[in-house]
Amino acid sequence: MNIRSYSFLAHFLCVVFFAVSADAFVVVLSGNTRVRSSTTLNIFGKSFKDAFSNEDLGERQNAGLKGGPKANENVSINGKAVPAVVGQKLSVVAAAARVQIPYNCRNGECGTCTVKVNSRKVKACQATVPVGDCRIETL
Repeated sequence: MNIRSYSFLAHFLCVVFFAVSADAFVVVLSGNTRVRSSTTLNIFGKSFKDAFSNEDLGERQNAGLKGGPKANENVSINGKAVPAVVGQKLSVVAAAARVQIPYNCRNGECGTCTVKVNSRKVKACQATVPVGDCRIETL
């Protein structure tokens, strides 16, 4: 189609537009709008209303986490109890508790962030909070 065809089609669509309804219609004539208003959608509204009337979705479920996050209340850093979530990185837990741990690479290569978790040396930027007792000691 060339530009004239598009222009004709656009003009044709803008000149006359009828919304079929029993008691309301809209006529658009070259940008001027005459409206007979109605607050009902008539056939369209009834169709949408009836389309879902036979569906029973049951009781609405909570869209959040089922059972909530698994909090570990047995986490301590240098003897200070801190709130933590199982699977959360130790670096995040330490930062939230305002405990300073030195970092260089933040991807586990340099070993600057080594801490002890339950007497085992781990890298704080890579290790996560375990289930159960978690005693973190900075070096």
